[in-house]
Amino acid sequence: MDIELINGRFSIAEAEQLLSAIVKVKISFHEEKIRTIHQTEEDIKHSEKRIVQLQEKLRVAIQKLKENHQPFTRIQAHIEVGFPPDIGQ
Repeated sequence: MDIELINGRFSIAEAEQLLSAIVKVKISFHEEKIRTIHQTEEDIKHSEKRIVQLQEKLRVAIQKLKENHQPFTRIQAHIEVGFPPDIGQ
């Protein structure tokens, strides 16, 4: 199953706002897992590492958007949901 999340042309400011919002949601997801779900130190470290990765990827993306000196950019994003046979076993 595929969900088209974003497909369009955005000003640089809009693109920055949109990307920041998406990353913020994912970071909040990991923070909530740390607070409520994770029980092992390994799980917590994994989420903390992922948060840092997301923050860095966002920083680099925004920097590249600004360095490009174009008034608009195109963003496409989709979510692919799969059900491999080994999930849940």
